[in-house]
Amino acid sequence: MSKNKTKQEKNDSKTINSPLSMHQKFANLFLIGMFTLFPIFMTDKLFNVRKDRLDFFIVTNIILLFFIMSTYICGIDKELWPKKLFKLSSTDISFVIFFIVCIFSTIFSEYGKDAVTGDQGRNCGLILMSAYFFSYFLISRYLKYKSIIFDIFVITGCIVCIIAIMHEFYADPFQIITQIKEDQQETFISTIGNINLYSAFVCVVLPVAASLLVMSDSLLSTILCSVQTAVCFMGLIVSNSDSGYFGLIAFMAVLFVFSCSNAKRLFKFFLTVFVMLLSCKILYLLSLLCHEKMRELDTLPHTLVFDRKVYIAISAVGFIALILYLVSEKMADKPFPKAVQIVTGVLVGLFILSIGAVFFYFSVIDKTTNLGNLTKYLRLNDQWGTHRGYAWIRSIILFKNGGIKNILIGTGPDTFGPVIKAVYREDMLKRHGSVFDNAHNEYLNYLVTVGILGVLAYISILGTIIFRCVKRSKDKLSFLLVITVIVSYSAQALFNLATPIVTPYLFVFISIGEAFIRNFDSQNAQSQ
Repeated sequence: MSKNKTKQEKNDSKTINSPLSMHQKFANLFLIGMFTLFPIFMTDKLFNVRKDRLDFFIVTNIILLFFIMSTYICGIDKELWPKKLFKLSSTDISFVIFFIVCIFSTIFSEYGKDAVTGDQGRNCGLILMSAYFFSYFLISRYLKYKSIIFDIFVITGCIVCIIAIMHEFYADPFQIITQIKEDQQETFISTIGNINLYSAFVCVVLPVAASLLVMSDSLLSTILCSVQTAVCFMGLIVSNSDSGYFGLIAFMAVLFVFSCSNAKRLFKFFLTVFVMLLSCKILYLLSLLCHEKMRELDTLPHTLVFDRKVYIAISAVGFIALILYLVSEKMADKPFPKAVQIVTGVLVGLFILSIGAVFFYFSVIDKTTNLGNLTKYLRLNDQWGTHRGYAWIRSIILFKNGGIKNILIGTGPDTFGPVIKAVYREDMLKRHGSVFDNAHNEYLNYLVTVGILGVLAYISILGTIIFRCVKRSKDKLSFLLVITVIVSYSAQALFNLATPIVTPYLFVFISIGEAFIRNFDSQNAQSQ
């Protein structure tokens, strides 16, 4: 952190090392478990990984709930309960509504058992939703901020990414993927499993590493964070999954707007970009050492790793970073005019909206203009996005034709599989040789399974926590970690699916954000 601390940061420094209550110890231990053991916990390599992570998350939630209830029964920290539990924020209310919709959706579901367990989907049934709900209210009330928790998470994430990099070069010292059928091995990676799910995991870890780099102040922390960011970005490259790049673009846009507050932060942002681009060439050197014996990369990652034109981009970004460093040395921490951040935010928002508008135009209004190579990106059809378009279009049709009950509260949590199979099973087998059990878009999947009320409540959870963190991010930089992770995950979720392997991290960071807000507001109230 900067030597020139804000008043709030000084207040935080006084309370960070204060003794933890029993509730806070349990909440912190839960997070440590999630940030260390959860991403590597396996009982049978990758063959049972989804069930392993589901069991881990649910069991640790039960343990957390048991110990906190026990301390209450024993009278420990008893005076904190009413004050902490029942003062509801806008995010709390959104979460309560989302959970109630899930309950009613399960009760009135035609696939009752499947809605409870999610066995016909990805195990994201009511049981897992209940775990999200209870862990949110416990962590958000009893988490005590310790910066080392995020350091631990990034270190664990780097280990997962290093294993993925080894798999890229057909090195498997832990025998994780060698037992999988040879023709399927390239779709599985590291300790996460499917490459798309692995990219979703990187979209949670990389924002933390990059944010810590942008926020770093000492030379040592800058070097360490640079190494971690490089490892995580190489991990994203070898994922070979396009969804990860949407998460990358989203959180880097947030970091850019945040960094436009002063020259020092802007220098750190361009340093982060420089480190990411440079790490691509580290992969190139590794390919030479391995005599180019590596998994085939898709177009974008292949270009970043092997195209010599990337050196031009590295040089340009490095030059900009150098100029900004020299400027920052003269300006110290002198802030830019507030208008700089506002204009930058508006321009970034307009750019994102324009991309969405172009996609909508060529997918809904103009379906005939020849777009050439851009067709696979800008026009939604059955072939779009490795047949994601087929699932998206059928999802909308299923929602529209579902009747008033299904439109409002859906068919039951994680029941997309039996719903689409009942209507399109033969068509899917004929076209693709397999059947979908997920929309490959979390929002459309929720639209079908928990209806419009569930989707609106879910989006409200994301929107309210981001908005409330942004309001406070000026005074407490750790809010940036929460914002970037939620934005990154939410962006990649447009093209991916929710599972117990990665999605718990979204709700964990939402819980952390709520805990930060409550602690921040409480400290502000005490200082006034």
